[in-house]
Amino acid sequence: MTRIPAAKDPTRNVWLQLGLPDAEEHYLKAELVLRLDKAIKTSGLTQRVAAQRVGTTQPELSKILRGKFSEVSLERLMRFLTALGYHIEIKIGAAESKKAGNVIVRDARRRAA
Repeated sequence: MTRIPAAKDPTRNVWLQLGLPDAEEHYLKAELVLRLDKAIKTSGLTQRVAAQRVGTTQPELSKILRGKFSEVSLERLMRFLTALGYHIEIKIGAAESKKAGNVIVRDARRRAA
C-alpha cells in the first residue's frame, strides 16, 4: 500500500483540489496556523497577549487565525510558534530513487523522563 503525504493527497488538501499553484505551501501554512491556534489556547493566552509575545498586533493575529494567512510567510509562522516556546525541526533527506519527496508536519511525541 502506498502512503500519499497529506500535502499531496487531494482528499486532504483543499488547495490541491482547487488546482491552486503552491497547494503544498498553503497546506503547510494551514498546518502551522492550526498549531499556532492550539498553542495559544493551550497556554491560556488571550490573542492580545499572544500577539505581543510573537511580535504582531491582535487584529493581525486574529486575521491569521481566521484563515487569512496567504500573505504570511512560512518563516513568520514558524517564528510565531518559537516565540511561544515551541520547537520546530526540519529534516531533509533523500527520497526514493525517481520519486518526488514530500513535506510532513507532525506533533513531537513527548518522551517519558
